[in-house]
Amino acid sequence: MVRNLLCRDTLTEREAKERVRERTMVKMAVLGLHGSLLYLLTGVSGETLSMFSREGDDVSLPCNNVVYPDCSSTTWLCNRDVSTGTIGEVAFGKIKVEKTERADRLSVGSDCSLRVSDVRAEDAGLYTCQQYLTETGPPHGEGAPVHLSVLTISSTPPVTDLKSNVDMTLRCSLLTYEGHGRYNSGVSLSWVPETGTNVQVTQRSPCDITLTVTLQREDNNRKWTCTLTEEGNVKISTDFTSTFSGTSNVVKLPISHIMLFVTLTIMAAMVTIHTRRNRPPKALPPQAEASGIEVHVLEE
Repeated sequence: MVRNLLCRDTLTEREAKERVRERTMVKMAVLGLHGSLLYLLTGVSGETLSMFSREGDDVSLPCNNVVYPDCSSTTWLCNRDVSTGTIGEVAFGKIKVEKTERADRLSVGSDCSLRVSDVRAEDAGLYTCQQYLTETGPPHGEGAPVHLSVLTISSTPPVTDLKSNVDMTLRCSLLTYEGHGRYNSGVSLSWVPETGTNVQVTQRSPCDITLTVTLQREDNNRKWTCTLTEEGNVKISTDFTSTFSGTSNVVKLPISHIMLFVTLTIMAAMVTIHTRRNRPPKALPPQAEASGIEVHVLEE
C-alpha cells in the first residue's frame, strides 16, 4: 500500500513536469508563430513596389527574388482586380498567355523582369514574381509583388466632336488593383494649370478628378495636363490636346481685304495694257535696211 502511494506520488510529479514542459513548448511555439507572422506581414508590405505608367508607355516590372539567372525558375502572376482570380503570365521564363494581342505586348527581360509595351488601362493590377525550383514543387521563398497603376484621360464629347462653344469634360483617373480611382498611399491628382474663369474642377476622389470647360476659339490645339503626386512629389503626368474638328490651316481674310486685293489686281492689269499700246514701234536694225528685206515688227 505504501509502495503504491509512493509510486502514485512519483507518477503525479512526472506528469506535472511533463505538463509544465508542454505548456512551455506551446508558449514558445505561439510566440514564434506570432513573430514569424509579424515578420511576414512587415516584409510583404515593405517589399511591395508601386509603379505608375501612362497609357501607351512601355514599362518594366522588376523581379527582386531571381534564383536562376536564365529565368528558368521565374513565374509571373497577375491579379487585375480584387474580385478576380490569379492569371499566369509567365511560366519558367516563358510567356504563357493565350490572347495573342496581349502576348505580343509582353516579354521577359534579361534580368527576368516583366516588360509590358503600349500600356493600356486593363494592364493595371498586382503582379507577383515567384520562383519555382521544379515544375511540380512548391514556390521557393516569398514572392516579389509589384503594384502597377495606369494614369488615363478620357474626353466627353470625343475628340472628333470638339469645337468652339462646346462644353468639354476631361476625366483623369488612376486605375489600380483596388479599383477605379482608389489609392491610399498619399497619391493625388491635379490639373495644371487651372486658369480661366470658365474652368470647373471636380474631385470625386484623390485619384479621380474631372475638368469641365466651355471651349473658346483660343482653346484649339491647347494642351491640358493632369499631374500625379505622391507625398507632395510629382511622379508622372499625362496630356490631352483639344484639337477642334473641321478646322484647316487656310487663312481667312476680311471682305474688305479681299476687295482691295481684287481692285489692285485689276488696276495693275489695266496699266500694263495701256503701257503696251502706247509703246513706240521698234526701229529696224541697219542690216535689214541695207539688204532691202522687208521686216514686219509685231507689236507686243
